[in-house]
Amino acid sequence: MEGFLAQVATALFGQLSQGLRTQGLFGPFGRVLLHDSTVQALPDHLANLFPGSGNHRKKKRAALKIQFIADLLQATVVHCSLSGFTRNDQAAAPDILAVAQRGDLIIRDLGYFVLPILAALGLKGAFFLSRFKYGVRVCDLNGKPLNLAWELRTRSRFDREVLLGTEGVRARLVALPVPEPVANERRRKARANRDARLNPCREHLFLMGWSIFLTNVNRNVWPAQSLAKVYRLRWRIEMIFKAWKSHLGLRQFNARSASLLRLSVMTKLLFCVAVYRFCQAMELLGDGQRHVSLLRLARIIGQCACLFATAILQLTPDQWLEHHLTHHLFYEQRKDRKNYFQLVAELNPGLG
Repeated sequence: MEGFLAQVATALFGQLSQGLRTQGLFGPFGRVLLHDSTVQALPDHLANLFPGSGNHRKKKRAALKIQFIADLLQATVVHCSLSGFTRNDQAAAPDILAVAQRGDLIIRDLGYFVLPILAALGLKGAFFLSRFKYGVRVCDLNGKPLNLAWELRTRSRFDREVLLGTEGVRARLVALPVPEPVANERRRKARANRDARLNPCREHLFLMGWSIFLTNVNRNVWPAQSLAKVYRLRWRIEMIFKAWKSHLGLRQFNARSASLLRLSVMTKLLFCVAVYRFCQAMELLGDGQRHVSLLRLARIIGQCACLFATAILQLTPDQWLEHHLTHHLFYEQRKDRKNYFQLVAELNPGLG
């Protein structure tokens, strides 16, 4: 069922209206794919199937991770999958290879940074844009190691073809300085991190004063400053998740069993993606002077959900309310647990 509904989402919402205009920086690319994930806690009884993060008491916890790949230009779903929290983003990094096509541009954060995957995307004729991961070996095209911090101390920017890691993956490395307040805030957060493994050295702290990107897009297509502008659009998928969770009920699932959970998640995702597409359609129909807020649209639709339900079911609001009061108002009869009024009645038999 999960696989079927995922195919429905990718097929149905991959055939709707035209996308955003593709001139300018996106002109050379067929699709712009954003890949990210979101996590939601689950009841502990699902921990074996959807394992969550551990704690010092070694208690099993459950968490759901949704991997999601969307085309920024067409507002279409390209891929979605469900797993436990323990399948981290790095393990999910190869998922992109199943959907990437020649001419696509893939934008992902550092959680998906895997050099062989970047190399594989290049072999498929796809393009990527990623942050640089500190600690990765950088060499010039002759294989001579580069001290990136030393290179940046004498330059106002850096834009060169390099070889990365022991694999020698070829990429364009672009480093742009950030304003001092931004650099200081990055350093403050890094020093405050309790994970001793992330304790930054002096060189790492210096590099936090730069935005460092990796891409295989030629500089004739993208000047150095363009990389930062394009990468900012990755936050679109964060807004998508926020809209879904805050206003469209993606936090509330039927978690009685793994099967019901998968069905609940995927059916809700169908609705959430429909809202995402609706936002895109309204933007395309607009006059270009005012732009549609996905968060506000999701809030309006969430608040009016009962009105949509009555329209679809061809009921009046009174009939819809009567139905829910009749069928969904009362406690279910359970032998293993008593509700509040049953407990009160035991203490006060006369009230029963």
